[in-house]
Amino acid sequence: MTRVAIVGVGLIGSSLALALRERRAATELWGMDLAGVEGAAGAFDRRVDRAELARADVVVLSTPVSVIVRELPHALSAPVVTDTGSTKRVIAAEGAAHFVPGHPMAGDPQGGAQRARADLFEGRRWILCPEGRDPAAVAQVEALVRAVGAEVVHLGAEEHDRAVAVTSHLPQLLASLLKGMSLQRGTDAAAGPAFEGATRVAGGPEAMWRDVFVTNADAIAAAGRDLASQLDGALAALEKSPPDVEPALALLARVRRVVR
Repeated sequence: MTRVAIVGVGLIGSSLALALRERRAATELWGMDLAGVEGAAGAFDRRVDRAELARADVVVLSTPVSVIVRELPHALSAPVVTDTGSTKRVIAAEGAAHFVPGHPMAGDPQGGAQRARADLFEGRRWILCPEGRDPAAVAQVEALVRAVGAEVVHLGAEEHDRAVAVTSHLPQLLASLLKGMSLQRGTDAAAGPAFEGATRVAGGPEAMWRDVFVTNADAIAAAGRDLASQLDGALAALEKSPPDVEPALALLARVRRVVR
């Protein structure tokens, strides 16, 4: 792999450049800035514009989803193109065979190039949606992913969006709701490790999350309704007189058997 152009030089884009540089997995690293972001120090060899993307061997679109959709047609002049967007259905609708949709399951709650680091993807899953794509392009993107220490996972775009609604998007809402409730009630003084862990991702960059909520609204809502139904059942049991704690205890036991 030689020339890699990364469109979007924030947390993910800069971290990818730093990781490729540290592992000597690219001879040239180009950055394309879309939002006045400088990028992490030492991440990129030089800045490029749209006209130069065709000269890259691989282009990685690392921006909010709506910007990926907008910029993708310009990037398709390159031999191989991938992205790091948080939802996949709207992006995978672009059927160019040399475009391999992707999503690294890594990040930082606050985001920003200043938090970029070369080990961000080490040991993390990186989802690719290879269905209908050119096998040679898929292999090249897989090589890039493995070069930065990530594990390749293949999912369809629909399957991806349903899965991350549960593992990423709904937890973002729940963490923010829980943190907001604590702030409103003034209970943060009593917070311990459990609360800190549950609310670690609370907040987050609005520009990114706007696109996530818009493009995966149905899957997030379905997962949330399912969770709310289960929570309602447990709460209804606790509201009985005397409280019926068995449903809550059964849940703890069932999950403990799986995760420990």
